[in-house]
Amino acid sequence: MTNTELLLKINAALSAIGPLVTPEWQNIQSIHRQLTWCRAQISGESSEPKQGPLTMGLIATREFDMWGDNPELAALINQIQRAFEGIE
Repeated sequence: MTNTELLLKINAALSAIGPLVTPEWQNIQSIHRQLTWCRAQISGESSEPKQGPLTMGLIATREFDMWGDNPELAALINQIQRAFEGIE
């Protein structure tokens, strides 16, 4: 996957979870923070330091696939994480 394709996927995922980010839903905040960090690394933007290993795929699977009704979003976030781990 090219960086351009990866950026498009990251932006799509960020757009999808943006409306879900609330102070009460910390798991979604974590996914948003990790996606934002990944986007910054690919695009050369400044970002906060990495907080640890990427866990957004696991969180997304739990929140959007197992307990939620959006397995496509969970799959997209997992795809982003796998692609990003391949270039790290």
